[in-house]
Amino acid sequence: MTQREDSKIIGTVHPICCGLDVHKESISACVIYVDKDGTDQYDIKVFGTFTDDLIRLRSWLLDHECPVVAME
Repeated sequence: MTQREDSKIIGTVHPICCGLDVHKESISACVIYVDKDGTDQYDIKVFGTFTDDLIRLRSWLLDHECPVVAME
């Protein structure tokens, strides 16, 4: 099967979602959302793993109005 260069491989299921990569001392978070022009946007941030860091992660997700989070 051939794929055109301008075609998408993955379609949008959730207009706002976050993927987490959890490590012993850090959590990498990537919020993906669709802007007003219909273009995918990415916001990536790294957090620590202590309670205060997790509270900041939660606030960051709420600021993005992110209802769906997935982790490895």
